Amino acid sequence: MPPEVRRAFLIVACLVVVAAVAWASLFDATAPADFSLQNGSDPKTIDPARATGNIESRIIFALFEGLLTMLPEGDPDPITGLQPMSPQPGVAESYEVSDDGRTYTFHLRENAFWTDGTPVTSHDFAWSWQRMLHPETACEYTFQLYAVPFAEQYANGLVEVGDRVEVELWDRPLDTPTESSQQNFPRGTMLYGTLREIVKPPEPELADDLGDEEREDAMLDWQQQWVYRVDVAKENADGEVQWDDDVKSQTFTVDLNSTAADENTSRCHAVMVAFGKLGSLETPDDRTFIVHLKDAVPYFPNLASYYPLFAVNRKCVETFGSPLWTKAENIVTNGPFKLGFRRLRDRLRLVKNEDYHAVNPNGFDTVDFLSMEGQNTALNMYETGQIQWVTDPPTALLEELKTRDDFITAPQLSVYFYRLNVARKPLDDARIRRAIAKAINRVQIVEQVTKSGQIPAYTNVPPGLALYESAVGINPDIEEAKQLLAEAGYPGGRGIPKMTLLYNTSEGHRAIAEVIQQQLLNNLNVKIELQNMEWGSFLDKTQQKDYDIARAGWIADYPDPNTFLDMWVTDGPQNSTNWSNKEYDQLIADSAREGDPAKRMKLLQRAEQIWVDEMPVIPIYFYTSINMVKPNVKGFFPSAQDLHPLNLLEYRK
Repeated sequence: MPPEVRRAFLIVACLVVVAAVAWASLFDATAPADFSLQNGSDPKTIDPARATGNIESRIIFALFEGLLTMLPEGDPDPITGLQPMSPQPGVAESYEVSDDGRTYTFHLRENAFWTDGTPVTSHDFAWSWQRMLHPETACEYTFQLYAVPFAEQYANGLVEVGDRVEVELWDRPLDTPTESSQQNFPRGTMLYGTLREIVKPPEPELADDLGDEEREDAMLDWQQQWVYRVDVAKENADGEVQWDDDVKSQTFTVDLNSTAADENTSRCHAVMVAFGKLGSLETPDDRTFIVHLKDAVPYFPNLASYYPLFAVNRKCVETFGSPLWTKAENIVTNGPFKLGFRRLRDRLRLVKNEDYHAVNPNGFDTVDFLSMEGQNTALNMYETGQIQWVTDPPTALLEELKTRDDFITAPQLSVYFYRLNVARKPLDDARIRRAIAKAINRVQIVEQVTKSGQIPAYTNVPPGLALYESAVGINPDIEEAKQLLAEAGYPGGRGIPKMTLLYNTSEGHRAIAEVIQQQLLNNLNVKIELQNMEWGSFLDKTQQKDYDIARAGWIADYPDPNTFLDMWVTDGPQNSTNWSNKEYDQLIADSAREGDPAKRMKLLQRAEQIWVDEMPVIPIYFYTSINMVKPNVKGFFPSAQDLHPLNLLEYRK
């Protein structure tokens, strides 16, 4: 190496070292928070309508508050140690339910404010719920509002002639601060009217050998060429639509190149049922929010306390667009904490919201959510006092750790499972899916890998739910598994394609995957390749159904078997398996309309039996919650949904 090159290299190396030290010192200069916890990966989003995981929900529950909020009620169970939780007043100080259980009237408190100082109103909830349902928001929990009239039709973009509709005009497609942030709802000026006709160009002729994805794209392109004739009505000063007075017939389409369009056809983003104008949600004044349901939903108060139904600040979202509205310098929230700052791959800091209506004067002023996947790193930081709550202790040390007083574990309403992409061979054959499920030794996994009291799972719904008796579960049997494999055309596993098992980065997930990989090889001669991804990429790949087998977990959104079952309906946003069964869908729909609790549970049991028999998902075990919390922290308790309200925590005096 020439001397001048060597000198240049040394200079650059020194500069890199100086820059690294400066960067590290910048991080070190940040004063530690009052309370810190291991939160796993970076949160993918803190938008209540876009989040899906525990990593995100812990933060969202601290930043936002719904009509109701889950809080402790009564004493812990003397046997399990679980602290009962129930939906209690949040933004709504009270509510009434009609005698038929189909109308909820929430009364919002006067002292509920956004962090910009403006009051939280009923209109915020009505707008936020419609935003959550809008297809462009891409919320995976829209099904939680399907009991509300027109919600399912709106979320799926379905309209029929005669419907009262809204038309999103294509008049401000770039009305956003930057191209990297966009306003998904509404995307344009809204018109309202009655749909009188749908004119469709000839349906495309598709080749028999066209793939499913290409076929779907072709059909979507065709649907965008449909032309909608709408009798457009006027709105009065109060925003009420005069549906039948002085209407004007107009035509609209998404694609102006449609052969069904003419020179008078206007371009639009979509024609959808007019959900916000049909009385499903009423806002007679700023502090009254009325919700109508098609059928009584016994767990609706639990839904009102779950984060997808939280309100977001309309002005903030419309000003900055998505996702920029969630940046620390932009975001407006209404929960017990405010967002202080966020550093990718480091931490997200929350600051106590002193204007919160139920502020805890003894609570923590600052809380850090550390982006930390390493189990050993988290434990080391815990032992040295740098963090006070470990959410994922090292699997290898659980036997030792669970003897300690600061190790907190209890039964949990949740299930660990593997999704199967039933559109991919050989998993399109239920015999293959059942063979794999039967060949997995779950007892070995819970006794030798997880080692924290988890229960082997052979069904979908965890035990412990009142009135519910689970379906007959999958029966582990290696000989039967081999027979199923042979019946499917792969005797002794010969010829079966290698499959990939996808999991998000975690030492625990890897350990489980490695055991299952070896079990399937030993028992069935089925070869599995393991692939790990960071959290955001893992979620994207799963949602896009770009996988063979993918690990997952589900914590009950509310204490009812429906939360474990309705996610598997055809094209459900949480399904992501390509599995579809009409009888299953009908049973879930029937259960939602069934008023007799015992009959309702039987319908759900029949649905679960179909799920077990077809096995689109392989249950592995039912969780126990596992946490390590410093003994001087007051207010932390195990709960069935692993909920731990941060604003209730404080240090013992």
